[in-house]
Parts: sequence; C-alpha cells; structure tokens
Amino acid sequence: MTSGTADTITMDLNGAYKKINSILSGMADSGFDALCIFEQFITKREELLAFSERECDETRLQRAVNAAHRRTEGYPLQYILGEWEFYGRTFKVGEGVLIPRPDTETLIDEAQRIIDSFDGKRRMVCADLCAGSGCIGITLERNNPGKLRMYAVELSGDVFPYLVDNIGRHGAEIVMIRGDISNGVLLDNFIDDDGEEMGIDLIVSNPPYLSEKEMDELQKEVTFEPSMALYGGADGLQFYRVISRLWGEMLNKCGAIVFEIGETQRADVEKILLECGFCDINIVQYAGMDRVISARKR
Repeated sequence: MTSGTADTITMDLNGAYKKINSILSGMADSGFDALCIFEQFITKREELLAFSERECDETRLQRAVNAAHRRTEGYPLQYILGEWEFYGRTFKVGEGVLIPRPDTETLIDEAQRIIDSFDGKRRMVCADLCAGSGCIGITLERNNPGKLRMYAVELSGDVFPYLVDNIGRHGAEIVMIRGDISNGVLLDNFIDDDGEEMGIDLIVSNPPYLSEKEMDELQKEVTFEPSMALYGGADGLQFYRVISRLWGEMLNKCGAIVFEIGETQRADVEKILLECGFCDINIVQYAGMDRVISARKR
C-alpha cells in the first residue's frame, strides 16, 4: 500500500517487498535475492509476515531499492549483504575478497578425511595458502578444536582485514602471515614453540586458477571479484606449480596437499603433483565435475 503527495510517499512492508521484487524481476533467483535485500535493509521476514501493513521506514526502503538496482547490474548479492555462509558459518565478505562458494566445501570434506587419518600424537600443522576470507582454514580449525596448528597466508592488503575479522568473529586459533606464497622467505615463519623450524603436515589451498582466456570470458557478476584471487597465469596453473614445488618441500613425511581445481585442470595438476614427488592422488567431484585433488608426499 502506498499513499502521500508527490514529495512524500509512504509504503507498508508488503509494498516495500513487492517493490524490491519488481526491480529484480527477470533475474535468476529474484525472489531469494529480494528477500535477502529486504531483510538486510528493512526488517526480518517474520516482521513482513506478521505485520505486512506496518509502515516501512523511508530511509531503509531507499537503501533497499538502491541495493536492488545495484544487484540488477550484476553486483554480487554477497557484497550487498556483507557476509555469506560457508559450511554452516557466516563469513564477512566485501569488495576485494573472493566470495566463498559451495564448491569449496568439497575441499573441506577431503581435508577432513586426511585430518582424521593423522596419528594424533601431536597437533597437526596445517597451512591455508591464498587464504582470502579465511573460510577454509577457519572451518578446519573450528571443526577440529585443539587438534590443528593452523596458519593462514594471504598477500592482498584489501583482503587481510576480512581475514582478521573472520578469525576474530569465529574465535579461531590461527597464525596469520601476510606475504607472497612465491617468496620462500615465508617458510621461515613455520617454527615450533622452541623456535625450531617446523615441517607442515597438510597444505590446503583454493588458489587463483583461471587462465587468461577464462578471465576474458568471465560472467558479469564474477568481474566484480578481485582478479588477484582469480587469475592463475596464462594457463591457470601458476600457483599449483609454486605450491607443489616450493611448499611441497616443507611437507613432513607422508604430508598431504589438497587443492581446489578448475573443472578441466585435473590432468595438468595431477601431472604437476607427480613431477613434484607426490603420490596417492585422489579426485573429488562436485555436481559431477572434478573440483578437488589431493595427494601425499612420497
């Protein structure tokens, strides 16, 4: 319901929701997006259901309408909301940080399989490389309290505040390292309580893996995400080579590595791992596509 003069328009909650939904009409999942934006900027859905004729705050409505219009331009819903769920936890996200995706939850499952096979005589040393929002390292550390000595390595100055915030909001025990994983000096950060160099038991990473060609063909929505978190070199394999060769040297005997991969990269990444002395290669699919590869140090 709306009423008022040309200068002042009032709208009830039901009308506000319909307005947001109409702006998003024609988009995939428009109803879901409309409800998310309504809840973010106006009020909870329970209020909409119980008090649909209650007058909507004009300022809140305008913010919601602006957000809806931004969404029609392809701007990610996750950035509009400022957070997104991953493996049952909510992570802060925004411009400059890669958005957590369901595909990556497959990596968590595979890493957990390896963690469960560890002898448990000491804390398992894990490194989350290209950590981004921290969703991988935080999830693993929180799902295995007291069992992991977790490190998160991230280069981007835009991303690091999100990593810090997410570690704090989930109370995760993680050592943060800011730097380029291609720089071998970072390996000096892995020391035990006695100050001695320490090997790594498990490396997990969702590295940038899009090729030059794939970057040129990105969907509109993905173009808002940082290219630094997407571009993996001309062939998309740059970070797999660096991590497997440089960081693979830091793995303890029978240490393991778990990567997220692009759907066409299985053979190439498997070849890199074999050339770097890995064995027991395992492939995990998501929605019928190759998405995660793991291997153990020979």
